[in-house]
Amino acid sequence: MSLFRQYATIIGLVLLALVVIVLLSTPDVIFSKGVSVIDTELSQSSGADNYVRTKIDFGDIDHMNAFPRQIGEWEGFDYDTDQMAETLGADVMLMRGYTKPGIYLPIFFLIVQGKDRSTFHPPPVCYPSIGYTIQEEGSETIPLAQASWAEEYEGELSLGDALSARKLVVFKESDGAITERRLVLYFYVKQNPLNPFASDTVTMIRVSALIPTEGSYEGMRGVLQDFTAESIPHMFDTDPDAVESSQRLVTQLAQSGVPGYLGMVALLTLPIAIVLYPRIIPRRNKT
Repeated sequence: MSLFRQYATIIGLVLLALVVIVLLSTPDVIFSKGVSVIDTELSQSSGADNYVRTKIDFGDIDHMNAFPRQIGEWEGFDYDTDQMAETLGADVMLMRGYTKPGIYLPIFFLIVQGKDRSTFHPPPVCYPSIGYTIQEEGSETIPLAQASWAEEYEGELSLGDALSARKLVVFKESDGAITERRLVLYFYVKQNPLNPFASDTVTMIRVSALIPTEGSYEGMRGVLQDFTAESIPHMFDTDPDAVESSQRLVTQLAQSGVPGYLGMVALLTLPIAIVLYPRIIPRRNKT
């Protein structure tokens, strides 16, 4: 039995799935290098991922250095990250503290990019490795519709009304007493999985702040949510038309008339024919 005949069903089903994905997607989403995915999971889809068009090149240090130091009322100042980037093996890293009138503690904003998922440690691994204990881990929702920029925006947002993030509460202790506690929100920006030319490059965006060593941290939670919401339009295009600026391929083919329908039939027929090949073409017996 030939290898093709043996694996024809699997090959055909895989091709059929790819054809369906292509037909139901837009050329921009599939092939545009500027389209990425925001997600809370590093190695797989969380189901809460969003397709977005990036405004900046997270892999370009000049773009990172040019990231606004003024975001609304927030004023930023840079940290030297050379040693940290070398330790983590990161390709590009930006770390800033941001302060705002009326907020007595700074928040810490980090963008780090690596060539693949193994380049840097996710926060649940990173913080324990530098002496923190994880007290709480879960999901967080960052409202976007209530951000100051969204109030002036008419229409739907490409990210919807909220952005999903992961949350950590970590602490350090000495002699049995907690000496420091932090709240951490983070998410990943991954390359468009529908783009056949996409790399495995992953970017992590993280915001964190000190919180009281015990008790509620709701006040700082709201601060981190607000800052993250205000920073979004500096990194991603919030206009859904920028992400899906063209019609789905199946719609374009249908609008082109008979040639388009014939093209769709041809695309679907090939994988189906491969699946049926072992059943309709008799096996040749060796003599």
